[in-house]
Amino acid sequence: MRLRVLGTIAVDDAPVRSGRVRRLLAVLALDPGRVVGVDRLVDDVWPGEAPVHGEAALHSLIARARRVLGAAALATRPPGYALELAADDLDATAAAGLHQRARGEVDAHARASLLDEALALWHGPAFAEFADEEPFRPVAVRLEELRRELEDARAQTDLDLGRPGDAVARLEVLVAAEPLRERRRELLVDALHRAGRPGDALAAVAAHRRVLADELGLDPGPAIRELEARVLAGEPAPTSRPPPAPAPAPAPPAPAEAANAPSAASTRANGAFAPPEASPGPALPAMIGRGSALAGVTGALGDGPVTLVGPGGVGKTTLARHVAASVGGSFPDGVVVAELATVATGDEVAPAVVAAVGAPGASGADARERVPAVLRGRRVLLVLDNAEHVVDAVAELVERLAATCPTVTVLATSREPLGVPGERVRPLPPLADDAAVALFAERASAADPTFAVTDANRDAVTEVCRRLDRLPLALELAAARMRVVSPAELAADLPVHRRFLRSPHRGGTSRHRTLHDVVDWSYRLLEERERTVLDRLGVFAGSFTRAAARAITDEPDLDAVLAALVDKSLVTASVDHAHPGPTRYALLETVRAHVRERLDEAGETAAVRRRHAEEARGFLRRTGRLAGPDADRRLAAVLAEWDELRAAVAWSSAHDPALAADLVAALVDVGEVRMTPELFAWADALLAAEVDLGTSTPWVHAVAAEGARFAGDLDRAQEHVAAGRRALAAPGDPAAAVLAFLHSEVAGFAGRGAESAEAATAAERLAVAAGDHRLRALAICCRLLAVAYDGDHDGAVAEADALDAAVRDSGDPLLRPWSVYARGEVRVERDPAAALDLVEEAVRLARAVGEQYALGVALVTVTSLRTRQGDVPGAARAAAESLEHWRGTGNRTHLWVGLRAVVELLAQAGRDDVAAELLGGLAARRSGGALFGADAARLAALRDDLAARLGAEALDRAARRGAARDDDGLVDLAREVLRAP
Repeated sequence: MRLRVLGTIAVDDAPVRSGRVRRLLAVLALDPGRVVGVDRLVDDVWPGEAPVHGEAALHSLIARARRVLGAAALATRPPGYALELAADDLDATAAAGLHQRARGEVDAHARASLLDEALALWHGPAFAEFADEEPFRPVAVRLEELRRELEDARAQTDLDLGRPGDAVARLEVLVAAEPLRERRRELLVDALHRAGRPGDALAAVAAHRRVLADELGLDPGPAIRELEARVLAGEPAPTSRPPPAPAPAPAPPAPAEAANAPSAASTRANGAFAPPEASPGPALPAMIGRGSALAGVTGALGDGPVTLVGPGGVGKTTLARHVAASVGGSFPDGVVVAELATVATGDEVAPAVVAAVGAPGASGADARERVPAVLRGRRVLLVLDNAEHVVDAVAELVERLAATCPTVTVLATSREPLGVPGERVRPLPPLADDAAVALFAERASAADPTFAVTDANRDAVTEVCRRLDRLPLALELAAARMRVVSPAELAADLPVHRRFLRSPHRGGTSRHRTLHDVVDWSYRLLEERERTVLDRLGVFAGSFTRAAARAITDEPDLDAVLAALVDKSLVTASVDHAHPGPTRYALLETVRAHVRERLDEAGETAAVRRRHAEEARGFLRRTGRLAGPDADRRLAAVLAEWDELRAAVAWSSAHDPALAADLVAALVDVGEVRMTPELFAWADALLAAEVDLGTSTPWVHAVAAEGARFAGDLDRAQEHVAAGRRALAAPGDPAAAVLAFLHSEVAGFAGRGAESAEAATAAERLAVAAGDHRLRALAICCRLLAVAYDGDHDGAVAEADALDAAVRDSGDPLLRPWSVYARGEVRVERDPAAALDLVEEAVRLARAVGEQYALGVALVTVTSLRTRQGDVPGAARAAAESLEHWRGTGNRTHLWVGLRAVVELLAQAGRDDVAAELLGGLAARRSGGALFGADAARLAALRDDLAARLGAEALDRAARRGAARDDDGLVDLAREVLRAP
């Protein structure tokens, strides 16, 4: 048997049901082959809650663990117990052994096989549920670093094999996952150079330099700079690197040592937990002058929310990202960074956090409830960056998380404390004099490679740093001028130094004044047309494209002006040569605030904001319909502009509701694909205002109907459908097809199959008339499901197959998950094996393109089919993912459908008591769809079986317990039992 700790604790591929047994095995796996004393085991297995008779309880638990792992693997060796496994029988030691063998393997092909075998051992974060607890945390961190080293080594082996193209493909994914891990950037640059792409190699260096400068205020390390120099010099790329020399064999132990040495198996096992050797390049470049601050913030995490405070431009974001990179491996569910600089009001904080987590959030509920719903049960570091302008809303959110999500660790950055109970405030002062000079020198040399601090200019550089309050952002802006002025000229031109950085009052202008002077100084050096463009670029909430900038600036030579602003460090540019897509530009936060003030002073804010909103409308009219072979790219483009769309809807809702309605209407496809609650909230707010929304009124009702349907309020969804139909401008209005489709969906969820099929048929006809091929396909899917659920399986199968063939030929990547899912769903009752293959393919397709709705429904069907096959572990995995998916998206309608599948699974697994409790909770729910057809028959039979096995009285008691739970409590119960079904 193999014990797995690289993911959920398991034996072979079977999860260990008992949480206490999992913890015992995990503790013993920390020191394989070595005796762990009884007292330590009791303390570690029952942290803070040791039983009265601890030794007896441990003996009993050991007996249970031996039944899982085998008696020989758990040896009794005074004064405790030892895990006696061969190295290959513990996945962590097997991975370490494969790593060592790979390091000593001369043949690159063999080395690649060893590395692939090692990486395949990971099924999730090491020690999974225990990774952020003691004593597991240090070992889990080291094992995650081992995985990173294996990934890096695998990419290097591709290069050694002369496969730079494969290395590039592998490294692009790895770099995207950890953009600050410099070794991976170095390998990517090397691979691009070897692949005959020197331009892309230089672009990769430039991208890395920008990331380091923006995130950390640092420069790349010497290895990547040396690579850059070789590419610039036109040196030919090596075809391969010489393979590493074999690792020397260990010297045999002395006789006395051999007599007392542990077994070979235990020696190899212990090797897994030695600290990993250093990577060839540093994971993160060292920060200048912030080592003690990094240690202080890192040490404060875990004992309440930590707030990093200091003036604007002092480097709070940089330090927070460094902290996240330093401790991220100890959080099993990772690090989530919620950038709050783009939100305008406190009401936008919760949606921004939910979006950062990667789930669209819940709809129909108070926004403040969405974040706990998404984060509950996750062990994650949540970084709330730039909170000062929404500090009250952030403080309320942090208090709510402390009460409802104790496994979430919060790190906030702000210009003042949040003022919440238990807050640990860590002030970040300006840099010390020497550190400020060092940072200025690095940034100046990046701007002008000939620059250096010398005895002749040191006093002037020191004076510049002093007058700029030693703020990293101010120093970066000033250092960029070393291309055109000397330090002495710079010092003479700077405004007189003033200290207004420590005001304790919220929102006071004085807190910004010194940095404002720095930005204003850079601003005054611009040419007039550069100032005009920069002022107007301040309207953007986040990053933007050149096309969007052109629409709001009217500058005929925009390319030249943008290049000048990038050179002067007032605008940043992100160029990705490896993937298609436009260059994206952005303003530093403090620069944006400054130019917005200038725009207000000039009286141009309203006009520029209108241009911005109108450009957003034009963009959506060009891009928002998610149909055709490029539908997935259209979706990605819309999501990339979400900050701008939010800002455009907010402004136009207040100043031109019809324009806001046009924006919301153009997002109807996005709502269907992504189930985005923020979009549904925009539609609800526009309709609640009872203002004229123009010709987009039916579409806004359609978007609101989407949201109500997903939220489980089918009556309200139908009301929106009816209201939208009344608002149709003419019989041929394309919105009629969308409303008919939504009518079909709502009727189907309510169990009215004939009505659903009739409405779907109408939607097909209207979609054909409107030329809407996407909607026609979705309507056919809806009709076929209604027909199949009513019993006509043969006809539905033939038509579903024909539909899928047509969709495949069309090349639409967002429709294909639905057509494949429909083929599987209509086969569920007649050919469950074929149905399972198809719906699992639909899961894969939906996940690949971000089709959230199709992904969720396919996962529910996978759960049900695997349960019927008796595959309890496979069903449990699909069920757990579907519950997380539906709760994260706020889709109550499908959440209850998913829980019905969980009830069947738990009954199959012999957990009758929990199945009965969930069944009672579901019966008490008033939201979501009706139970009908084959599903109704199965659950009715299941209830009868539960009554027979449990007895009517026990069944009723369990049902009452379920009915008494709230929605989240019911889902939490299911998630808990799914960990060990």
